[in-house]
Amino acid sequence: MKVNKVLSIEDRKKIEFLLTTGMTHRSICKELGIHTTTIYREFKRCKENYNAEEAQKTVFQTKNLIDWSIIGKRFGLLVVESYANKYNKRTWWKCKCDCGTYSIVSRKILTDYCSKKRPLSCGCIAKQSSGNKQKHPIEESSLRKFQDMMKFRKINRDCWEWTGYYQKGKCPKTSWNSKSMTVRKCMYLLINGTTYEPNPVFTTCGNLRCFNPDHMTLERPIKRQYFDD
Repeated sequence: MKVNKVLSIEDRKKIEFLLTTGMTHRSICKELGIHTTTIYREFKRCKENYNAEEAQKTVFQTKNLIDWSIIGKRFGLLVVESYANKYNKRTWWKCKCDCGTYSIVSRKILTDYCSKKRPLSCGCIAKQSSGNKQKHPIEESSLRKFQDMMKFRKINRDCWEWTGYYQKGKCPKTSWNSKSMTVRKCMYLLINGTTYEPNPVFTTCGNLRCFNPDHMTLERPIKRQYFDD
């Protein structure tokens, strides 16, 4: 009798082997004693050709089963040692890094976000890479920021209109020295070469997207539409 039984990894590997031999779907169902709906459900688990490991991986993701086979495996610099707990529909595992520290990582991060270009660690790789970064002088970084802002400039009469992302009815914003500020305020700091942050910076033209240094002023205009933010 054909039933909708739960398939194991051995059954899925057998299905993958029988498909390579050219056996039909009905013959595979008779060989394993399963219903046709079961095997068609298995085919939907894979994007292209059927793969037993990929199908088994989707089963653990949908049913939130505990995959004990990852104990002892290496993911980047982390080695899975033991099962920690189950939280937020995910299984969390205790991993040991090559530097000697322990960390709790979910199975989804271990299997989906680990690659050769981006190996997983306890955070020691990020600390080492941040310490090796060369700090550019203020003049060089200011010049780079000014050149980047010029890429989003569109000259409209005397105004330098910002062509990058901005919310309708608001002044466009950018970041400078790890701080979020308006585009015209950033241009004011670059042109005047000062660390003093005036709040706010106004324009004499009344264009919200304008960041022309000749139109900037620290005096409050009379009309409301000239305000910055």
